[in-house]
Amino acid sequence: DFKANDIIELMAPPFEEYKNGRVKIEVSVVSGFDNVFSEIENDARLGLGLFDVFVTPPTIMGSVAPYNGFADLTAYIQKNYLEEWLDIFPGYREIIATYNGKILMTPFDGDLLHLYYNKDILNYYNFSAPRTWQEYNDIAEHVHEKVFPPTNKTLIGSCIGRRPQCAGPYWAMQVLSSMTQTRGSSEGSLFDTKDMSPLTNDALVETLQIFEKQFKYGHPTELENCIELISSLDDGECVLTVNWGNVFLQNVIPGKLGIDRAPGSQRVLDRETGKMVTCTKEICPNAVYYDDVGFVNYAPYAAFGGWGGAVNGNISDEKKKLAMEFLTFSASKEESSKLIIPKEGSREASAGYDPYRLSHIDVEDYVEQGFDRETTNAYLGTIKEGLRSPNLAVDIRFPQATKMMSILDTAIIEHLNTTKGITATDQMRRDVVADATAKMVKVIQEYDTRANNEKSEKILPQYQKLRGVYGELNEDKNLIGDVRWVGYALGFVIIVMALLFSGWVALNRKHRVVKISQPIFLHLICFGVLVLSCAIFPLGIDDTDSTERGRNVACASIPWLVSLGFSLVFSALFSKLWRINRVFAAAASLRRVLVTEKDVA
Repeated sequence: DFKANDIIELMAPPFEEYKNGRVKIEVSVVSGFDNVFSEIENDARLGLGLFDVFVTPPTIMGSVAPYNGFADLTAYIQKNYLEEWLDIFPGYREIIATYNGKILMTPFDGDLLHLYYNKDILNYYNFSAPRTWQEYNDIAEHVHEKVFPPTNKTLIGSCIGRRPQCAGPYWAMQVLSSMTQTRGSSEGSLFDTKDMSPLTNDALVETLQIFEKQFKYGHPTELENCIELISSLDDGECVLTVNWGNVFLQNVIPGKLGIDRAPGSQRVLDRETGKMVTCTKEICPNAVYYDDVGFVNYAPYAAFGGWGGAVNGNISDEKKKLAMEFLTFSASKEESSKLIIPKEGSREASAGYDPYRLSHIDVEDYVEQGFDRETTNAYLGTIKEGLRSPNLAVDIRFPQATKMMSILDTAIIEHLNTTKGITATDQMRRDVVADATAKMVKVIQEYDTRANNEKSEKILPQYQKLRGVYGELNEDKNLIGDVRWVGYALGFVIIVMALLFSGWVALNRKHRVVKISQPIFLHLICFGVLVLSCAIFPLGIDDTDSTERGRNVACASIPWLVSLGFSLVFSALFSKLWRINRVFAAAASLRRVLVTEKDVA
């Protein structure tokens, strides 16, 4: 954790020295996240300005930003810190540190969940690192309670601490995100950024099923422990786990530690039906394809979001400038590297600061500090891939986010306790999901009701601003709406008239006037008009009444229908005129000529 002593001993002194002793930094320590968040939110709501700088998880941002509790750092960073800022991974600088396009925080620590495994054990049983949650569970099942001959230790398939009010919701979000988020951070992984719909449905049902197996082949004290279960990995008993970078930095099982991205899912949530579907390139554009399992959707999860610094928006401009200078100095490449790239076995290594800059992922820097090259390569490669991923999953961070995560955590723990030793039914899982979803919806409704009474912003726009999609989702898209029915009616009338006129020509094809008018071309004109009028129907399709695939098909069909219909009509008219022109040209030279339809086709 980010302890007060880390600020006092590792961040404050260098800045005080940099300012030649003209600045003295005093730290006020608030214990417990709830208390920290309460202090910051109260300061913002009441405009107190009691503190100059906040060092906090970014979870609080949505509760503070609407009240201008955090100062806008954008102009300062663009003027004084741009090169350093662009060195920060996109996931942190573009999403986690921003609100509605404004930079409100500077990262001090990066977070990403990794898959960890004992390489010796997987190699012994001829397994590769699991690519999907199904493979994770299959490996855990295969090795669980087996005696590993080289060490004579009884193995534990999976070691994931699930103590209530600890890291449980993060484990859940990692699995859930791989099923619910396929097109990037902007669409959300627990709630849809379009309308705040909970993305639970069948995805959370499947998540519960995955957790049941992990729990069955897991450590016997999972419900009593949190992230400290990594000690079982160090003891050589645990085979698989998911955790933050602390496992690498604390040099657990030296030389044997395998690190990879967290597993993904072959099945993802169809947001329109609430059902699970097989991942395809179209549905999962960021997926990885494997010859043996097909497309696998990965959603690297920046769980917790690291720690960051923010400047109080209610202090004087002079203090804001100095506070901004402190944040950017402490987060600079040179200063941050002292914490992020620690000496192996040092106090900084045990604190667990993870990379958040491109300049933090130089393998040689870690090797110089005593870390194993192969393990470091795997660790940094996972971070580089994850924090650059367009499908990076991040915490929800809007007001009431802590309640939402607590609801998720409680639902999962109670389900695992209830089904311990028995086989859970699908209906049992669905009841849990329905109950958790109802509680989440109630939290949103209660908050929005208070927001209406206080004339403040509801949760949805705040969520959209946190994901950088507020303007995009709320802009006037000039949708057709009910006007489409007028177009459909007119299109239908044109089609009927084209068919009627074509039928009339067929019935009267031997009439002298009709024969002179060349029936074949009259039919062609009618058919061309019919095809052209069919373009009216896909033109009436928009976001309100169709799937994305349907919209794509409609959009692609319009130019084909218009161009084909236009070409048919005007080719027929041109052919008629050309035929007549040839007849008159022959008559001018007193010649008789026969021009058939084939001659002008």
